[in-house]
Amino acid sequence: MRFAELELPAEPGVYRSDIGQALQYRRELFGGPFSELLQLVMRGPSEWTAGERELFAAFVSSRRQCPF
Repeated sequence: MRFAELELPAEPGVYRSDIGQALQYRRELFGGPFSELLQLVMRGPSEWTAGERELFAAFVSSRRQCPF
């Protein structure tokens, strides 16, 4: 199934990322485990604060020209 075929509410002019759609598709296979891992990485024990990790993620996203 292609991401464009998922049944998500369509809102004109609203950007919907592929990763957002992937997280909703078959949550038991990908979305759930990936979300749990992401929370552990971004909010789990670390020498970096949550804010530093968010800033790093935002910087990498901007360098890769990613819209989030």
